[in-house]
Amino acid sequence: MTANVAPNTPSVENDINGLKEKVEEMSLELRYVVTLLQSSQGAFSTKNELFDLLRDETREKALTRLDAGMAKRCDMRKECREKFAGFLDDNLELLDRPKVSEEELRSRTEVLDSLKEKSVPGRCDGCFNEVGTIFKQQMQLMRSLKLYQSQEDIRSSIDVLPETEVVKDLLEPLSNVQRLIILKSLLKAPRSFSELSTLTNLRGGNLLFHLQRLTASELVSQRGGRGEYTLSEKGMRALEMVNDLYQRISAPTITSRAD
Repeated sequence: MTANVAPNTPSVENDINGLKEKVEEMSLELRYVVTLLQSSQGAFSTKNELFDLLRDETREKALTRLDAGMAKRCDMRKECREKFAGFLDDNLELLDRPKVSEEELRSRTEVLDSLKEKSVPGRCDGCFNEVGTIFKQQMQLMRSLKLYQSQEDIRSSIDVLPETEVVKDLLEPLSNVQRLIILKSLLKAPRSFSELSTLTNLRGGNLLFHLQRLTASELVSQRGGRGEYTLSEKGMRALEMVNDLYQRISAPTITSRAD
């Protein structure tokens, strides 16, 4: 005969808790999708309003879970709740960033670790586990918003990188000094064909060839077919990427030396 598994065994409880966490994560992601749809329909006038709503929603859910998960009979409950709420609120400020780095999240983890060092072992573990779980949900939200990518996420995205498209649409258009000069000049203001000719020292067909490569890759657009050339949103992101890459690889490498 096989023994019946009691419904309250640790493994079952862990499975249930895991499912609850997944449901909460999906709820936040669904809320984000809804706010995006509302934004596209004109419900929000700016991107900031969208993120403010999402941040408020996330904060409310975090505090609700914190109140439910913290120890009820503890003399330090009020003080600890204030510190935990402050920690979680500071994490949500990262949603205003265009990108959240690994270092920033590591710094936030260190803040939580420093709080834990002042706690009573055994007595405070439950509360810190709850805060840690909420923190993981916040990081998952940042992943969903494409604000943060772990090294594992980055490696996974590199694995599926479409080589042909990347070379054709990005690397080839950028791998020319004159085209880079054009993009940099359009970052400051729209330019006419004659202005770009003066800036690049290219004439007629030579300049037109480079502009056609940039417009075909959608890095540059032209107003009205014969008007001024402007930098597209894709072109802006490409320039920012090149600048970030250059700053990273040109920065001095610090190596440790044995005494």
